[in-house]
Amino acid sequence: MNQELIQAFSADYILDNLGIAYIYAPKRGVIKEGKGVREYYEVECADIGFRTEDMTFVSLMENVGEEFEFGNDFEGKRFAVEFKRISELCEEYGDYKPTEFLKIYEKRVGKCYLWDFKNRDFEEIKDKKFLKANKKKKKKTETNLNIVKMYNQVRETIIAQDEQVKQILASVYKNQKIINSSLDDRTIAKLKENIIVYGPTGTGKTEILTQIAKLCDVPIVIEDATSFSETGYVGRDVSEMLGDLYSIAGNDVHLAEKGILVIDEFDKLGESGADGAMEGPSRNGVQRSLLKLLDGGTITFREDSYDGNLIDFNTSKLTIVALGAFSSIKKNDDYSDISTKDFIDQGIMREVMGRFSKLVPMNHFSKDDYKRILLESNLSPINTYQKLFGEMGIKFSYDDKLIDYIIAEAEALECGARSLKTVFDGIISDELFDVFAGEKKEIHLTVPKDQSKSYVARKKASENRKKVGFR
Repeated sequence: MNQELIQAFSADYILDNLGIAYIYAPKRGVIKEGKGVREYYEVECADIGFRTEDMTFVSLMENVGEEFEFGNDFEGKRFAVEFKRISELCEEYGDYKPTEFLKIYEKRVGKCYLWDFKNRDFEEIKDKKFLKANKKKKKKTETNLNIVKMYNQVRETIIAQDEQVKQILASVYKNQKIINSSLDDRTIAKLKENIIVYGPTGTGKTEILTQIAKLCDVPIVIEDATSFSETGYVGRDVSEMLGDLYSIAGNDVHLAEKGILVIDEFDKLGESGADGAMEGPSRNGVQRSLLKLLDGGTITFREDSYDGNLIDFNTSKLTIVALGAFSSIKKNDDYSDISTKDFIDQGIMREVMGRFSKLVPMNHFSKDDYKRILLESNLSPINTYQKLFGEMGIKFSYDDKLIDYIIAEAEALECGARSLKTVFDGIISDELFDVFAGEKKEIHLTVPKDQSKSYVARKKASENRKKVGFR
């Protein structure tokens, strides 16, 4: 029924049959430990409308003109029950005050029920574990998300990757908009984006996604591709990735289905032989196993490895992000000219690449970038120690020359931004014992006098050995 058809009913008829109904939405998940996956129903809203002669409810407020059957046929996506006329409500609650009626009804919105087919009635779900997970799911709504604020917040931590943050955030944000829409699963699976983020180690690939997931209030799990194998072989099955995400989501399968699955070391699935890469049959098998995840279908796994409940996980709404260095395919000392063909040539299956609609290359860090990370990022070792020492009442300072020293050491270590922490931790470690022992109330860091353990010195020594024929 549409809005125009409402005109077929007279105003007197609508007023005589006007009332309020609960609009229920069917859900599926584990509502009680040990009872498996079950259908349950959630009060989506309290709606004002009227009842027709053929026992249907026509909305006049929430979805004007939409019709819900009172018959208990729960095949559809939504239905209405527990309708009461205004006249009946007035007998219960006094004079006609629709806003007061709605307040009473809306107290039940968001509560969850099981449908008892025998008694033709709803039984409220009161399992504490389920309610806690369900409450977590509702904590932040889509309307609270502001992409500009989110972008600026991520950039307070991630330095020198502004365009990368923008692209990844736009994709995840778009996916969440689509996922929370009324579109069907097939359309959602076609519209959402899966992403490959590639580039040098330590440039913020995982941190960007972790920050975005936190701001979007969705669960995220980061999996190492090299720990998985093809179904039936020794190693973890790829469906266990979904099990990990399900656990992180508090065993709320619907929340997990909207989450972010990050597959790290993705480049190892296309390499063979060296540096921890997988053997040919194994890596191809894992790639084939990933296709169902990427296509958007239902995958079943057990809560526990052997005797747990079977969980049906719909991957249509899942955001999948693959990460990898892909160092062997970079051109011109960067990744700016990489195409899908380069990934396929390295060993990523054409069918798998076809499921990733966005490729995001990370920037290399320059000396200026390292300096900005040290001084500006919320997660830089200098700023995090500054917070720690502030909490402890310790005065903390450092020489300007120390910054240049840390940058040079980090570049020699060649592990990106995480090198900064490695170098800084090495410098400050000698001071920490005295601080924690209560013997120091002030720290001033300078360039270390002992350069014997310097990464720059080690790198030069290694290069010199190679020049004279030693490895």
